[in-house]
Amino acid sequence: MITDNLTNRVYFSSLLPERCPVLNDHIVDVLQKHGILFTYLSGTKDIWCRDFMPIQMDESRYIFYTYTPNYLQDKTGLLLQTDPEEVFQADSNRLQPIRNNCIAIDLVMDGGNVVKCGDKIVLTDKVFVENKDKSPEEVRRLLEETFHCGVVFIPWDRIEKYGHSDGIIHYLGDNQVLMTNYDDFDKAFAHDYLRILEKHFDVATLKYNVKRKHERSWSYINFLQIGNLVLVPQLGIPEDEQALEQISAVMPNCEVVGIPALEAVRRGGALNCISWNIKA
Repeated sequence: MITDNLTNRVYFSSLLPERCPVLNDHIVDVLQKHGILFTYLSGTKDIWCRDFMPIQMDESRYIFYTYTPNYLQDKTGLLLQTDPEEVFQADSNRLQPIRNNCIAIDLVMDGGNVVKCGDKIVLTDKVFVENKDKSPEEVRRLLEETFHCGVVFIPWDRIEKYGHSDGIIHYLGDNQVLMTNYDDFDKAFAHDYLRILEKHFDVATLKYNVKRKHERSWSYINFLQIGNLVLVPQLGIPEDEQALEQISAVMPNCEVVGIPALEAVRRGGALNCISWNIKA
């Protein structure tokens, strides 16, 4: 399975420079300094590439799913719902080889709700809600058969409408995952997440020693890793430095860099959300 530490190229929406100019400039500067190849995708209707682009499993297999999330089904949302086929058609010369290696799964999904963790993938159980035409057993079977790996489901906290697992955990390698500071906001969910995840992984948890917990501190877990380069959201709050220190400590073989990300975080996502990284 191609996990983040094996990737070497990253894609962003062509809308990113316009909608998040400060964030875009910082990312471009860091990627160029580290010799990381990056490309902008045409044909997108929003900046959240992670959610609608296919999921790479190995160098010749990508999983293509139905991208019709329930949070984009009103009049305004439909205007923001990217059709990935239009993205592939807009840049067919570069992307057609990837499209040719896509395997379709008959499920409504978001790429942000799939965290690849070695020989498993982790999703919130929102995938059951968006596929009510199928039983949970059938959903699990389809995932296991298509992804060729084990599947771990964690509860969907419905206060967070997107239901994305990449806002809860990030895979560190060697069967380790890092979990966000959920205990600061909902101890019951934090307990459930730990109870489930610790059956499968060694779990580390982000914690912040501040007087008042910031509501956007969830975003640090949504960092972007390309190979051994890790880009961590920075929000201009006391938690920034603590997040960098903790992520550096659990990823000692990586270079960890802070990126001003408030432009994206205000829109509801962070650095993993705006990117699509693959092994080219």
